[in-house]
Amino acid sequence: MDVMGDKATLLDTGRFVQPSDRDESGDGEVVDEARTRLAAQAGDVEATSVLGAMLLRRGDLDGAEPLLRAATAEGDRAAANNLGVLLHQRGYTDDAAGWWRIAAVAGSAAAAHALGRYHRERGDE
Repeated sequence: MDVMGDKATLLDTGRFVQPSDRDESGDGEVVDEARTRLAAQAGDVEATSVLGAMLLRRGDLDGAEPLLRAATAEGDRAAANNLGVLLHQRGYTDDAAGWWRIAAVAGSAAAAHALGRYHRERGDE
């Protein structure tokens, strides 16, 4: 059987897995972003962080930076890590390391890894 995930059939019971709410045409991503943007505008810190990450992945550094800074100011460790990534992409590696350190201390494994690589590249094992 080649079908897996949401389209899998539960053969023993004859029941089917319900289809997901995701729209495979790509419209679902637009709707998700719009919902996230509205939540961020309403002050939801997690949504602000997620929206900043979306824009960062898309390469919109100018749009992502204020969102990530705002979420970081509210204590979001994922935003601090992503702000480090953004600053690293812009060439501000020392500033990036500072944000990675903050996120790593807050428990972000990704930030700890990035901070370790930053130090290793400078010869500080």
